[in-house]
Amino acid sequence: MNKLKILSIAPEPLCPPISGDQKGVFGYLNALGQISQLTVITGVGSTIPECSFELRPIVPRSAFRRISRANYKIIYDQVIELKPDVIILEQPVLGWMGTLSKKTGVPVFIHSINIEYLRSMATGKWWWPAMFEWERFAMKMAKGAFFTTDQDRQIAINKFNLSPEKCFLKPYGIEQTSLPAANSDERAEVRKKHGIDPNDKVFMFFGVLKYLPSIESLSIIIDEISPRLHKLLGSGYKILICGGGLSKEYQNRFNDLKKNNIVYAGFVEDINAYIRSSDVIMNPALQSGGIKSKVIEAIGQNRPVVSTSLGAIGIDTTVCGNKLQVVVDNNWDMFSNSLVNALSLTGDTPQAFFDKYSWNGIAKNVYDTLHTTVKKNK
Repeated sequence: MNKLKILSIAPEPLCPPISGDQKGVFGYLNALGQISQLTVITGVGSTIPECSFELRPIVPRSAFRRISRANYKIIYDQVIELKPDVIILEQPVLGWMGTLSKKTGVPVFIHSINIEYLRSMATGKWWWPAMFEWERFAMKMAKGAFFTTDQDRQIAINKFNLSPEKCFLKPYGIEQTSLPAANSDERAEVRKKHGIDPNDKVFMFFGVLKYLPSIESLSIIIDEISPRLHKLLGSGYKILICGGGLSKEYQNRFNDLKKNNIVYAGFVEDINAYIRSSDVIMNPALQSGGIKSKVIEAIGQNRPVVSTSLGAIGIDTTVCGNKLQVVVDNNWDMFSNSLVNALSLTGDTPQAFFDKYSWNGIAKNVYDTLHTTVKKNK
């Protein structure tokens, strides 16, 4: 059987993938490229990685790159050259590219990582109503749309007046298909590098620290969780913060808080090594929308996660075993107690979790959906 020819359009520089969203897009595309003929167009500045698809970093960077006529012409020429069976737009804000479908006859799908107008509204952006109209226009123009959570899917159906038959699920995923191997040397090396006693318990938080949700979580860790952990444990533990983009203000705060058992590691090359070297991962998020990739990544590394309710929206708790402990939002006493209690949890991440959240399984579901649509189109 001939493999489906797919063209994916990701306007940001895709490689190297740093943020959770970038990792999510790259991960599923790399798996999708193994079962299809996949070409990915992205912004200039992307490095060419070793991967299963052809990457073409040809879209110039500019403030108006998503609505640029010149960029439209660049992508249109690629469609004419490649003659794909289907196009995937990796962001709803590229919805105007849906006109490609009318010009070329190639069906266009949208991959919605988040409901963008809700994120804009939650962060106080005055132009969120315009984003709502634009997102609705894009979704209605597309042949179909993939959503990260069922909550987002239902919002799109109800708010954008979409047919349920054109709305599909594509969760955030992970590379591994089974439990990672234990590595005591790795754990010792990470702790030694940051001056953490080998016997200390480590509570970890990670993310891209220039984004508002991460900054909000940092404030909660400093002002709410750290003082409570100190009362509960006194000593013998560390709070490990990992991630790039931290402002000078917060770096100075962390320097002042070293005596409070907080260690800032900055950006780390292998985040999974740090996750595996920690005892409990914390996710005190107070913003919904999309799936919290750090939760999926941590459970995939066989670590327990304590999360707020908002931070766990969209995750199938039935496949997590006891690895996901969900706490009522804003109850920091309960959250801190749950962190301590999670230290004594036993048992591994169930195989059902990997069956659902591995990129291989996710990519196959996406491929089958696209293939069915293309067959109906012919």
